[in-house]
Amino acid sequence: MRDSNKVSRSPGSNQRSVMPRRQSHVSKGGTAQSRVSHIGLLGLPIFIILSLFNLGIALLRLEKHQYTNRALEVTSTLDSSARQSNVVLDSPSRPLLPPSIWSTRKLQEPVDISPFLSANETERAKNLCGKFIYSTLQRAVQAGDMAEEVFVETGDIEFMWIRDSVVQMSTYLNHHMDKPWLRFIVEGAIRRNAFNILQDPYANAFYHEWKNPDELSLKDRVIGRGGFVATRNYELDSGAYFLSHLYDYYMAKDIYRPEALLAEPMIFEAVLLMVETWIVEQNHEEKSPYRYFELSREGLGTETGYTGMTWTGFRPSDDACKFGYLVPANIHAAAALERVLILNNNIWKHQELETKASRLLSDIEEGINNFGVVTDQNGNQIYAYEVDGLGGVLSGFDDANIPSLLSIPLLGWSGYDHQIYLATRNKILSHENTHYFEGSQLKGIGSPHTPKNNVWPMALVIQGLTEEGNDRAEKMAFQMKQLLLTACKDAMHESNKVDSACLFTRTWFEWANALFVLYAEATLGVQCDAIGNSLAWETAVAHANDPPNGNENKNVRLFGKFYSNPYHNNPELSHHYQGVAASVKFDTTPSTIDVEKKIKNEVIAAFFARERKQNAPKIQDLKVSPASNSLRHGTERNAEG
Repeated sequence: MRDSNKVSRSPGSNQRSVMPRRQSHVSKGGTAQSRVSHIGLLGLPIFIILSLFNLGIALLRLEKHQYTNRALEVTSTLDSSARQSNVVLDSPSRPLLPPSIWSTRKLQEPVDISPFLSANETERAKNLCGKFIYSTLQRAVQAGDMAEEVFVETGDIEFMWIRDSVVQMSTYLNHHMDKPWLRFIVEGAIRRNAFNILQDPYANAFYHEWKNPDELSLKDRVIGRGGFVATRNYELDSGAYFLSHLYDYYMAKDIYRPEALLAEPMIFEAVLLMVETWIVEQNHEEKSPYRYFELSREGLGTETGYTGMTWTGFRPSDDACKFGYLVPANIHAAAALERVLILNNNIWKHQELETKASRLLSDIEEGINNFGVVTDQNGNQIYAYEVDGLGGVLSGFDDANIPSLLSIPLLGWSGYDHQIYLATRNKILSHENTHYFEGSQLKGIGSPHTPKNNVWPMALVIQGLTEEGNDRAEKMAFQMKQLLLTACKDAMHESNKVDSACLFTRTWFEWANALFVLYAEATLGVQCDAIGNSLAWETAVAHANDPPNGNENKNVRLFGKFYSNPYHNNPELSHHYQGVAASVKFDTTPSTIDVEKKIKNEVIAAFFARERKQNAPKIQDLKVSPASNSLRHGTERNAEG
């Protein structure tokens, strides 16, 4: 098991965890021996009962919260001989790199597409942006422990994808972070993703609550489900999104001391584990512990040779790779490693991470340049989509999901070749790409994940953001027009039919909603949070005279006021209402420490009740009372979720 409390694993000799650890309930009455002597013969049974109880609670916590064997599998494959003690980094400072466009929502060269849109199109785009920006907060977020950790659903699938949740939370960085309550939500999601990675660095989606593996079907168990893991499709981009998001958070404005969160041991442990996992997967054939039933060769996947790049089993679409080295995902990983090294230089200052990440970055970059760049039939150098290091190449193909070949300039890698990218872009935005579709209403890139002739709105966003040339604004406006066509029922979807845009897959897809916000802010120069707040207030006003909980209320019927409203204020004044913050869902389940207190009190009360009745019985005479038995079952339920 990897222990984040070991001195050798802590980042920086003087760093301390910002998140306070809960203290165990230890009596202040001296040592265990002195406490027993004070308790006396009558108190001895209580002491033994509570000791056994505390042991049970410790085992329960260990079962529910320990790092899984999967993380242990990864670390066992590493060359552990070079585990260094807490060596402070001694290297020159690294220049800062720009944060990702997911968090800035700004183009390097500003553009205004409104002259190429009608007034109605501009108005609708702004309203959709205002609706979508807080959609995740109002519908998909579940905060717990005063937002110390935050679960972020992807939409109509009740799992938390690392990739999706990063883009969803990135929407709130920078000019939306002047709201302190919102900062806690973003930070809680970062902590939860770090926890998710430590549970299993190969998993891509997670449950909100722990699920007992023994109660799952064999079908679920053999695909890796259990504990917090919902799906175990290993996708390289998941870790790349997480690592880049840490840098985006660090670089965001209006955040006081962002390094405080990033210095927490759990965050650092997740970073190092992700880097180590990528190192293992450079030698997938010899060292990888990962197997998945959808992959060939009994779960190992198609054969690969060493390239320097790191292997992945699945694309960001959740589809299995044809060849093991997904080039755009490795480009994304290279960008993430560049930023990890900057964070390490400024925050963690950990020599082991510096050594591993810098070597890994160099290897991946060499692999991209030596194996990921190929020559097409016209003699043009282009980026391949996938390679295997043995001569197998998938080129002239792209998938709508990000990272994609189309998105390369947005991924943040400083080493990509712009001319090679342009040649690649021209090829994949043509019918040479088997998943480029064109119809009477839409044209763009789709995915093998969805039906043929379906275009993904997120690919339209990326195509617009990567437009160049003198007619750039007009081309970007065209993509906005297409996006408005796909926004059936005022929602973004996974994919839409090219000849009938309102035939779509997935009713509720927050990743696509977040990308629409990005596109609207980048191309229209609007701040969607102001629009979103106005919409939230309008909604509150619209329901001002509704009875509480939808029940009849005579005061509402008679007086038409806000509930009974003794102040007789005007309920149609929107700023009387809290707005978006009030709609964030918090988990009201009692914390573990509260449950422990309750159980201890019940155990003590049950003991003294029996003592009074039976005149201080001996320990062997004690039996489990109905009350304590029901509490025990309650504890089991808590352990399961």
